[in-house]
Amino acid sequence: MRGVTWSSLGNQDKQGIYGTLSTHFESLPMIDRNRWQEVNSLEDLTAAIELYNTLIGLGRFDEAEVLFYERLGDATLYILGAHRPRVELLEMLFPDGIDQLPHLSRPDMQAYTLNSLALSIRDQPGLAVTLFRRNIDIRENMDDQESSITGQINLSDVLRFSGALRESEAVARRALLIARQVNAQAEESRALNCLGVALAACGVQMESAKALDRSLVLAYQSTAYEAYDYQAMRAIWFGEYADAQSLTNKAMTYFQQYRFERRIIVAVRLQGEAALGLGDLTTAEECLHHALARARAVNIVEEEIPALIGLVEIRRRHGDLNAARELLDDVWEPAERGPFKLFHADAYNVLAQIECDAGNHEAAVKAATQAYRLAWCDGPPFAYHWGLQKAKAHLAALGVPEPIMPPFDESKYEPMPEVEIVPLDEEKDDFEIEP
Repeated sequence: MRGVTWSSLGNQDKQGIYGTLSTHFESLPMIDRNRWQEVNSLEDLTAAIELYNTLIGLGRFDEAEVLFYERLGDATLYILGAHRPRVELLEMLFPDGIDQLPHLSRPDMQAYTLNSLALSIRDQPGLAVTLFRRNIDIRENMDDQESSITGQINLSDVLRFSGALRESEAVARRALLIARQVNAQAEESRALNCLGVALAACGVQMESAKALDRSLVLAYQSTAYEAYDYQAMRAIWFGEYADAQSLTNKAMTYFQQYRFERRIIVAVRLQGEAALGLGDLTTAEECLHHALARARAVNIVEEEIPALIGLVEIRRRHGDLNAARELLDDVWEPAERGPFKLFHADAYNVLAQIECDAGNHEAAVKAATQAYRLAWCDGPPFAYHWGLQKAKAHLAALGVPEPIMPPFDESKYEPMPEVEIVPLDEEKDDFEIEP
């Protein structure tokens, strides 16, 4: 009834109502930007959200963007992980569609909005890549190097999810280089995180460890967050499950202190994977179910998919192959839509093992071949090493040849930025982080 009544009003009447609402909501108390960590739910932000909607209705887009930045941005992203509401709010600044620029008067506002929307789209890294690139282009045209670094760090992360491993590493190295040039230590730490995990995904052992260790050292010295979760990701890939368990416990304690919802979900998912690697299926199942529930509640698909894959593996180890297959049905569509190529490869590798266990040779070959193709990514040395090795092992055990794939072609890419992970004047033979 409200919708019908509203649609029957003329534009002048609507503007009058919006004006009245604006006056009303501006008079209400709101949690300001310096107190965003006090937010516990979206209800705490009701007045700010209603005022934002009113400003949009009045066509006062600049004021709406400032309100989002000052009152809504940090709390909805970090504390609440409210990605769906963030997307709904931010898309209002794009009345012509998100393929166009937001209706804002200043380039820095446009760039911030593009970056914020990209951070909120957790189910489509392919789309997020496009938005991050547009943000970076604006920042570079403004010669805003520090903000450009942030955009490139975010871009590197989503490129890894989508399987663009060569570019993920290149973007992380470029961000690292610029961060050193402008002496931005916190951004240098974050760039090293992305570089370290991109290298780890490709199976590069020493350089990935060096990058992540140095990142942690810089985090101690700056305002960067201590990325124990990135350290744990690497440890799990390399089969260092006891170390991973210790690191995930540190990550959980650290991010619970700051109440960062997404990173808490990452930590509990990694706790589950570490426990799975150690053979503790009870703890693994408990953690992965917890991670899955929280990830679904806030639409963090890049955590939902690996949590599901871990639970599938637990079902397989219990011998419940039908339940394992059924659980995998929830993986295929979001993994392909993203695309989340690395997780997609993991899912097919688990399916290959399920079909091997069931004695379904043809289905196992099909799944292993698909895992191989997905894990190939840009081709070695920029393949998803861990997915590719598992697929190779499956195919060898099944007695079938590996599929023919195009080799990596360096000529398709710009030169890799040259930057030392540890500056030569700081490198020490006994470089270590605090225990």
